[in-house]
Amino acid sequence: MPTLKTSTTHFSKIALTSGDPTGIGFEVICKALSNIGPQNKTLFFLYRDHLQTIRQPRFFKLLDRKFYRLTFSSEQAAFSHVNQLIKNKTVPKNLLIDLSLEDTAAHWILSAAKACLRGDLTSMATGPLSKTLIKKSGFKFMGHTGAFRKLCPKANLHMAFIGDKFNVLLATDHIPLKKVPARLSSKTINSALTAARQLKALTGSKKNIGLLGLNPHAGESGLIGTFEKKCCQKLSNDISGPLVPDAAFLKKNWDKYSVYVCLYHDQGLIPFKLVHGQDSGVHVTLGLPFVRTSVDHGTAFDIYNKNLANPASMIDAIRLNLKLTRG
Repeated sequence: MPTLKTSTTHFSKIALTSGDPTGIGFEVICKALSNIGPQNKTLFFLYRDHLQTIRQPRFFKLLDRKFYRLTFSSEQAAFSHVNQLIKNKTVPKNLLIDLSLEDTAAHWILSAAKACLRGDLTSMATGPLSKTLIKKSGFKFMGHTGAFRKLCPKANLHMAFIGDKFNVLLATDHIPLKKVPARLSSKTINSALTAARQLKALTGSKKNIGLLGLNPHAGESGLIGTFEKKCCQKLSNDISGPLVPDAAFLKKNWDKYSVYVCLYHDQGLIPFKLVHGQDSGVHVTLGLPFVRTSVDHGTAFDIYNKNLANPASMIDAIRLNLKLTRG
């Protein structure tokens, strides 16, 4: 175990939720933390299943090489202990709060988000969580974004993805494809463009935002659908579009736009994941009153506990979270 060192400074408190216990979330978080190491003025709160101590002991060894790990069986016990350490000015600089929990990973998302809203935590970086587990846990929301919409019903939330090659923001996300056209009103498009401007500012880009069309050839002037003529007219000078969807993501276009605004889930996620894979890419939820970043990949049940998972996306997610929470 590393030497215990103390600090007396103000702390950011970042929740790291590891997602499905039989997915790669816990593995990539452990590998990412081992890569990043302890951070000044930052405390990581690792949410994980209580059985992982038995099932995945090798990844705890990675953590314990860099961190002084304290394990708790509940959030409140951890928060109380940490607050006392801060009050006494005896917080180890390499402290990691390890939450060994018996409820499901779906519950952790809601608990950590509520803690962020209360101020007990500063932000969240999340591992992959399957919609099947959410359903089995008794919830009806779809994915992390659905959980955040449940907690913040008045917020305009958008899924966005930041990559090395290009960035994507979704106007609609987890809805059936047949419902997309009805959901794409001028109000929906304007909300997405507002969020895209926030993402553009976050990345520091000066380039235009690219708005994709819905229909083949972006409607071909109304010959293949009229959506583009109804909802994509009178665009401001910082918006380019509607772009032809099958050509928008050609490599020659990557440097033209700060953000691609895509109208439905797979229109944005297929090209993003095809290009970035697990080597880079961070999922960001725009519109929340706290920072939430995430990996851009799924649970990968097929390689669970085989020590094959690539932690690159989680490393990027934690580093971006650190950057944003530090202002």
